[in-house]
This record gives sequence, structure tokens and C-alpha cells, in this order.
Amino acid sequence: MSSISRIAPAAVNNTLEIAPALANINFDFSLWKVEAPKEFEGVGSALSDFRRDEAENGMPHMTARKLGALFEALLPSTPNVNRAYGLRASEISQSSSISPQTRRKFGVFSSRVGSDATSLWAAATSGSAAIAVHLLACLLARIWEGPEATSIWKDIIELTTLAAARQELSRDQIAEWDASARAWLRTADAVKTRQQKQLMLIIDNVRGSVNKMTDTYESVMAAWKNSLTQMEGLIEGISQQATNGDILLALTAWHLFPDMIVVVPCTTHVRQYDPIFASGGVLTIGLEKPGSYRSGVYWSLPLARLRHYGAPVVSERSIDSSERSRISLNEFLQATLGCFLQGWGEAGANTLIALEWLSRLSDLLVGAASTGSVQATAMIGGRAEFSWLNILFAAAKSYLNSAGNERVLAKKLISLGRKHGKAFFGLPAAPVFGLLHRGSFISLMKTEDDQIHFLRKVAKDIQRELRLESHQIFIRYRHHYADWSKDVYEYATAVPWSTVAPKRKFDQIEHGSGVHRRWLYAGGNLKRVSDGRYYERMDAKYDASTYNSYRLVPHDFVGWHITRGHTGSMFASSDRDLFTAAEGHSIREEFEARGEAYSAAGEGILKREEQYIEDFAVDVMGLFWDQMGKVHSGPSKAPWYRLLYGEINSAAIFVLEGEEKMIDLIRPVGKDSQEMYALFESNKVEPTAVVSHLSRAFQTANPEVDPHLKSLKAVSTAAMVYKNFPNATVDVRILQRCLYDASWIRTAVARRPMQQELTSRYGTPSCLEPYILDREAAFACILMFESGQYEANPSDLTNVMAMSSGDSIYVGAALLCDPSEESYSGSVKRIVGNIGRPGIAFLVPPLDPLIKEVSISEWPQICRDDFAGQIRNSFEGTSLHLSFTGASTPFNIGFSGAQDADVYMLETLISVHDNGRWIADLNVLKTFQSPQLFLIPSCEDLNQKHGPKAPTSHMTCIDNWLELADEPEPGLWIVQAHKNWEARLAAASISIAKGYDTFVTPENVCWQCFDDTIYARSAMFRPVIAIG
Repeated sequence: MSSISRIAPAAVNNTLEIAPALANINFDFSLWKVEAPKEFEGVGSALSDFRRDEAENGMPHMTARKLGALFEALLPSTPNVNRAYGLRASEISQSSSISPQTRRKFGVFSSRVGSDATSLWAAATSGSAAIAVHLLACLLARIWEGPEATSIWKDIIELTTLAAARQELSRDQIAEWDASARAWLRTADAVKTRQQKQLMLIIDNVRGSVNKMTDTYESVMAAWKNSLTQMEGLIEGISQQATNGDILLALTAWHLFPDMIVVVPCTTHVRQYDPIFASGGVLTIGLEKPGSYRSGVYWSLPLARLRHYGAPVVSERSIDSSERSRISLNEFLQATLGCFLQGWGEAGANTLIALEWLSRLSDLLVGAASTGSVQATAMIGGRAEFSWLNILFAAAKSYLNSAGNERVLAKKLISLGRKHGKAFFGLPAAPVFGLLHRGSFISLMKTEDDQIHFLRKVAKDIQRELRLESHQIFIRYRHHYADWSKDVYEYATAVPWSTVAPKRKFDQIEHGSGVHRRWLYAGGNLKRVSDGRYYERMDAKYDASTYNSYRLVPHDFVGWHITRGHTGSMFASSDRDLFTAAEGHSIREEFEARGEAYSAAGEGILKREEQYIEDFAVDVMGLFWDQMGKVHSGPSKAPWYRLLYGEINSAAIFVLEGEEKMIDLIRPVGKDSQEMYALFESNKVEPTAVVSHLSRAFQTANPEVDPHLKSLKAVSTAAMVYKNFPNATVDVRILQRCLYDASWIRTAVARRPMQQELTSRYGTPSCLEPYILDREAAFACILMFESGQYEANPSDLTNVMAMSSGDSIYVGAALLCDPSEESYSGSVKRIVGNIGRPGIAFLVPPLDPLIKEVSISEWPQICRDDFAGQIRNSFEGTSLHLSFTGASTPFNIGFSGAQDADVYMLETLISVHDNGRWIADLNVLKTFQSPQLFLIPSCEDLNQKHGPKAPTSHMTCIDNWLELADEPEPGLWIVQAHKNWEARLAAASISIAKGYDTFVTPENVCWQCFDDTIYARSAMFRPVIAIG
């Protein structure tokens, strides 16, 4: 009795006398609370009524009281930390507060909207020790995973002395306590983004552990006490030295930002201008432990209660930004730049140069689209608006526009992608969009002279490395006659030719002065060769025994077709343009002018048509040039040449057949990329050629067989999903996943017919379009990015209506809008808030939701009035409520033996109440899947405005829930819930659940359209419900 008599005075005097009393009696902690310190008032005022009640009277309050009593005698007195933290928490809460009007927009989730400061307010109303316990929860949640933090809590609780409190703290209570702190951290991080980023950049430059203790209890208690003590000193104005990482961990977890002197890698005074530290306490950071192999602050502990069975699991976590952490969508897309550039090899090694090139490419496409280029528009507009290509462009420009700390962070993010994201995209079939494949970018140059000049420079390296004679290597290029849109191939030496016949002595190539030559087209007849050697190879490549293969050979190979007995007229058309007499005359005049110009430049000029050259299908046949240039004495050794480097249809280097080797070593990707980047920088590329190349590459790419492209499409799909989630974050570990093989991607690929239809409609290449996700696949995608590690098969998420994780509730859009609003089936919306449960919870309805049975005694409330033509709202007292049945089951993510289910299905009730009285539980998603639900579209016929003012058929009003629950008689009924979206949603769900044909009207009803729809789709021998 004496113990009980001491409780009230202790509460009033705010002493510690109550703790021993509570340890020895059966006391309900929820009955005892203190007034929150005034510094925390901003936290309480920002909470929803539901959360505030939970914090003051529910399980979170009991947990805070028990933990506070458990550790109170062990903690140092830190009143300044409590006051400072209250001020900072109030500032953060007020910055993220949500008005009651805004809350109501979220319907059944309105009580769960907003930052989850439940555990914080529970601590503030439970005494100073409970506030310190909340600070420990933030420390652990910052660095450890949820199940790990819960296991640490259980370890330290088991080793305390207050048995009475310990016995009533279940693992579920601790897990929910941790989950609330974890959600609070996300909210605070979002509000204090700038300060947190600067702090993380500093921490990345130090190396050290929280402490070196190997006993979990001792390590946690030491880190907790030391961080409280050092923070107290800093607030008082006493400078501190960070000898361990615990105080740095506390800074990131408590969002307190003192000025710092950082001595690693060089002494720097960092001013943060946090008014909480106005007294001038400075923290000196110089953690650099000899032999430390990692950056940042890390913590290693043996976790004895992580699994049901086995030895303690030694876990190590870090707050280094390159390790496990959460990043924003924009930061994630910056990191994917690193993944992408890593796949380019040497071409992407220099981040700045590669991103500058991507930015120039983006500008080029935008410019081409603005001038009417259909191909450019298809690549960056329409369905390609959210393509991976545009994402790369935007991320590149974001990097280039950054400066200072933003640039430092961007570099770290790209390095993160390079290091950890090797499997994320995989390797492309050809880097840099195929432009570097053996010099394909040659086709982008503005003039043929630019092409020849560049190829001759390349040829010097090739001749030297392959030890070729000058006549064994040459250039073929396409000469274009713009007036007639016709082309002809011309030839040029790749290296200078001597004026005498080339000689070879041993293994040395000839040296000395020489001149370049060009074989220009002079307008004469380009005859097909009739050489037997060419015909023999043509026989081998286009075997007449293969059905119709010989028809691929152009008809102007007359001699070959005749001698092989080919008949008919269905041969391929010629691959050579023919010129009229007038055109030939102009060509001869041009030949003279061109010849004079090149001769003046020191080149020898010959006529192309005087050479015995055949260049049909050179990729298959090779190029035949007998007695090349007619400058050699003696018989020709070999008339065959092969493409070595360049673009086969534009300009390329050919070499003697058999010598086309080692080109990748002679011209590595890195060297070619430098040349190509320089061409763009100096504006020596033709925009139309660039657009054509990219369009051709993207149109022919097949993401179904290319994992790299499939992964890029997956990222653009996720970005399109997350664009509706402002301030949402993703787990950085997603970068370590192999994206293309995710189940939700396989499901999206199965929706290919819709993809193909959209491609034809918008003209956007399929490989650039994001995938289309249904609701199940969207939730699977969100799970993967939210967790960074877990994957779900969309078929297992059929009944999922929402997903709660951290500070986010992801909700099927149908639950948050009027039933008349047609939404894309895969649309998911994010609510800032949570359901107060740990881990990731998939919310599913019960298999057979209940509906109130109407008793005979309630007959006075059932009126059944005739509808007079005026729609009104008779359901003002209707409200939707969220609750849980207690049933849950772990989601199958693989067996680990862990004590906590990190992902689980949670049976959830969405209940409709009428002035506080329960009416029914709803399955809203099933409602929208029902074939008995019909949406009456808004009338688009202006003439209908002069139509009937009321439906032509008799209708009976439903003005309360009993009238709907009590089975109506056959006929037409209208629920009077105009402009009340929650009541209309509930009415449609109940009507469908009872098996009625249900018609949802738009806000402005056209009764003619109403009548037409009703009579076309329903029979009146059963109840038909209209939602008015």
C-alpha cells in the first residue's frame, strides 16, 4: 500500500522514486503519464488524433514507460539534450505537418497520414528517461536493419535487472517501437536533407567504428551513454573530440548539427549554423584507425536473438553513404549513370567527358525534334517521355549543372553505381549506342572529306601495326549527288603511295615520300565484273541449289545469271544508282572541278569507272579489285579485300583479305571514344545522320533478348511509377540486383501486345518505352526498390490493396478516389505515413467481408421514397476506418530461420461507419474487378443538356445504409450520396458484394445517357443500384 501512495507525488515532483515501485507491483503503465516538456509541443500538435491517442494511451505509451523505467537508473542526466531534441523534433514535425482538410482527402488512411512521431510523443509524455530511450531507438534504426535492431533491443533488455518490466515487453512491441523510430528518421531526413547530406559527406572521409566492444550489451550501452554525454557537452558549449564513431552516429540519428573541425583528410572548419549550438561547442573529428579497410562509421555486434536457432550472428553495418542507406529517386538515377557508364568500359571511364557527350546528344535530339524531325520526336517525346534515354540525359545534365557539395555527392553516387552496380544493367551489346563498333561513328561526319581525313589518320596506325603495304589498304566512301538523291562509291588511298611500284624486303614495309590518290566517278559506265574468280565465290555465297537464293543477286549480273541458267525476271534490283545522260554530263563537269581541287592539294586523280572493282554486298562477298590501281608489275596476288574499320555504307577502310585482324587492339574503344567525343564537341557531326543512326539502332534493338535493354526499360518503368511519389526514397542495395530477371519484369513482358499497339500509335521504338504494369506488378516493383533486396511474384499480390513500409503507405489508387474516376489499373499512390507495424506489410482484405444484417426492429428507418429528380447527399455521417484483424502470414522470401518476418501479409479491414455505427467491411479492389460495375461516362453531347431533367423510369431513393443493406426489391434504385466520394465508394462496394448490377454516375448526370446505359446493360427483374 505504501508503494501505491508514492506514485502520485513522484509524478508531480518528477523524481525517480517511481521506478523501484513499478518494478515490484503489477502496474498498468498506460495509466501513468507526464505532461510533455514544452519543447516537444510542436510534435504533439502535428499528430493526428489517432496517433496522439495511441502515443498517450496505447501500446507505444506502455512501451515507452516500461523502457524508460528499465534504463532510467543507468543513464546520465542530459537535460540539455532533451530540450534541444524537443526543439528540433518540433521544428521537423511542424515542417511536415498536414492540415485536417488535407487528411480527409486520404479517406480510410486519413488517421495514418503524416510523419509517424508516435514513439517520440509517447516518450515525451513518459518522462526524461523515455526520451533517452527514443534517442537510442533512433541510433539503432539509423545503422541496423529492423530485425537486427529488434534483436539488439531484446539482448540489452534481457541483461537488465527490472524483471517486472522485462516480462511484459514482447518482441512485437519492440519491433513496433523500432518501426516508429525508423519512420521518424525518414521524415526528419527529408526535412533536414541539406544538413544530412553535408554530414554524410564528412563521415565518408573518416574511418572508424562506433566502438570495439564485442559484447552487445556493453557496446550498446557505451555508445548510448557516450553519445548522450558528448552531445550534452556540445550543447553546453564544451568542445568535444570524436574518439569513436558513436557521436557521429548520434548526429545523423538525432539531426543535431554542431560546428565541426575535420582533420581528415585535411583540417577544415565546417560551420553548420545550428542555433541549438549557439554556446559554441565544436566537435573535432579525426577518426583514422590504422589498418581500417573501409570508410565511414561502422558497428559490428554479435546478435544472439536474430534467429531461432544457432550461434550468434556477427553482423556489421555502416553509415557510409556507399553502403546500405536510402537515397531519393533523383539520387538513384544519378547512381544509375555510374552503372550505365561502367558498361561502356573505357568509353565511360572519364565521367565528365562522357556526360558532356550525353548532354550534347540530348541537345542535338531536342534541336532536331524542334525542326520537325519525326525520328527525333519519337525518341524523346510521346511514350518516350519517360524512357531510359531521357532519364540518362536528365541525370547527365543534373550532374553537369551541379557545383560544390552537390557535385561531390553526384560524384559519389556515380562511383556507387560503378562499384556496386555491375550486375544492375549488365553489359550492352555495343557501348555508346553502337557508335564505336569499328568506327561506325564515321557516318556521322558532315562531309566526305572529313571522313577521309579521319580514316587516313586511323590508317597510319593500322598499317604500322598490321605491317601492310600501301596497296593492301584503301578507303571506300559514298559520294552523294544531292540534286538527284543518288549515290556512288568512290575510292581513295588510305596511306600515301610511292610513285614507283612498292617493294618489300624481308618483313619491312616501304618508306619514303608518296602521294595520295582518289578514284573519282567521272560519269562513265560502272560495269559489273565477269571474272571467273568472282563468279566462283558468288556460287558459294548464293548457291543455286538453295531455293531462290540466287534471286538475291541483282539482275544486272547478267553474265552470272545466264551462265548459271537462271530464268525469270524476279531478280533483285540493282544496288547501283543509274544516271541519265543529263546527269552524266553534270557529273563529268563536276569531276573536272573536283579533280583540279584535289590535284591542287597534292593528290593524284584517277577515274573510278576505269577500275575493275566489284563491291556488291561487300559484307558477304568481300570487295573485288583486280590489279588495284594498275600500278603493280606482274600478276595480282589476291584481288579480295575486307572491311576493317568504319561504316560500311558511308566510309570505311578495307584491307587485303586475311589481314582484317587485331583491329580491337589497334583501335580500342577508349581511343575511338575520344575521337568521337571530340567530333561532337567541335560540331563536326551531321545532326540528321546522328538521328538516323540512333533511330535505326533503337528500332532494330530487341529488349526481349537483350538483358541490358530489358534492365534499362525496367529502370524507366520504375521511374515512371515513382514519379507519382514525391520525396519517396529507395534502398541503395537495389543497385546490386540483377534487374532484368525480376518477376515483375517478366510479367510486364507478357503484356507485349499492348506494348506493340502503343509503339505503332506513337512511333516510339519499343526498346525506349517503359513497360506497362498492372497493380500487382507495380506493388512488386515498389517492394523491390523499397527493400533493395526482396522480390515478389506479382501473381502472389492479387489481393493486395496497399503496402506499408517505413514512412510510406503505397495504395491502389482506386481506394482514394470517387468510383466514377477511371484510373489506370496499375496506378498506385503514395501516402506519407504508416500503419505502425514493423517491416513491410502487404494489406489484404478478408476473404468474405461482413455486411450488417438488418433486423426487423430497424424497420422505422427504412423509408423507400420515390426519386423526384434531384440528387442530394444523405450520407453526411459516413466515414471509412482502417483496422486489423490480427491475422498475418509471412511472405515467402526464402527461409532464413529469422525470428522476425520482414515482409508479410496483414489482414486489413476497411470499414464503413454511419455516425460511429459499423455498417460493413469492404473489398474495394474486388468491386472494380466486377463485371457488374458500370461507369456511366460524362456526357459529351452538348445537345443532351436540353434533354430530360430526370430519368424516364421510376427510381426509388436509398437515403441510408439500412436501405441498401436490407435487400431492395427488383427495380431501379439510386443511392443519394452526391459529391460524397467515400460514401459513393462504400455504396458501390456493398452493392457489388450483394450481387447487384451497379451503375456509377458522374458528378453532372445526363439523364438521357443514364437511361441509355441502364437499359442497354441491365435487366429490371432484379435490383439495379445507381450510385448518385
